[in-house]
Amino acid sequence: MVDEAFDAARIAALQSALRYVDPALGAPEDIAKADAQCVDLRRNVADPDQVAAQRFSTANHRVTKADGKRINTILSNTYCRQGGS
Repeated sequence: MVDEAFDAARIAALQSALRYVDPALGAPEDIAKADAQCVDLRRNVADPDQVAAQRFSTANHRVTKADGKRINTILSNTYCRQGGS
């Protein structure tokens, strides 16, 4: 029960942080994108900011490379460290 509450709070914090970067972000499907981005960050993927921008972009909304960098900072400093995939 405590773990579930912690996970819910962690996800809510991530959604809030993503919305701060871009109000179009923070949807439930962005959690899976964040998990995948954490994996890529741990693998030291080439050009992670561009990867994040592409990953979080949709057909209706483009995420910039600068916002990709902000997303990676959030993920690296919080979400990925707390158990994101």
